[in-house]
Amino acid sequence: MTVAVWLGTAPPVRTIRWLDGALHAAMKFAKLDDPLLAVAAGDPTWLDLAADRAGRAGVPAAGISINLQLDYLGWAQVMAAVARQINARIVIVDEASRPERFPEVAALAELLEAAQLTHVVSLAPDGDAVHASRVHGTVLQAVRITGPAVIGVRIPGAPIEEYPTPTPSASMRRLDLNSLGLDPVVLGHRALPPRVGGEPRRTLERVAEHLAVHVVPRRGGAY
Repeated sequence: MTVAVWLGTAPPVRTIRWLDGALHAAMKFAKLDDPLLAVAAGDPTWLDLAADRAGRAGVPAAGISINLQLDYLGWAQVMAAVARQINARIVIVDEASRPERFPEVAALAELLEAAQLTHVVSLAPDGDAVHASRVHGTVLQAVRITGPAVIGVRIPGAPIEEYPTPTPSASMRRLDLNSLGLDPVVLGHRALPPRVGGEPRRTLERVAEHLAVHVVPRRGGAY
């Protein structure tokens, strides 16, 4: 069965170990000769980092260069299109590296009509089935998966002190929205509104605004 790894759209906000952990979990499927593909989307710098970490883990990588800033449903549509194109039966999501990865698991599962599993801390493929351990509160649950599934993993990789600056990857498979059958205009409806940062008001201006409601206006409208 084909296995895809969704690495997301930006570097981890915490440690790169979450990225490595998801990739090494996927490598367990390679021992069964299952095709693997790690997928990342976003700006070129992030794609180079994702390809570098995937290459170190031995997982082929594909990158989708996108300038849009999408919400989790928009990114799920992009990854779902990739999963359909490669006929991925299992999609592993690096759930722990960024907060938006968690809702993407549910969105991907719905779009792909697959089962969803979150908070997974270990994976063990076994033929056409997958054995998983997930954390539910204080309980460690054992789950056996036999059909299409989207699996959110929280598996850290090996400790690292630092990693070298990645260089552009020549082996990364380059994808675009048109090749995935996605219309950028339609997908743009899932774009996040730009953040507008107004110039902070000075303390004196804030005090004057607060006092203005207590001042009786003079005749003619002046204070």
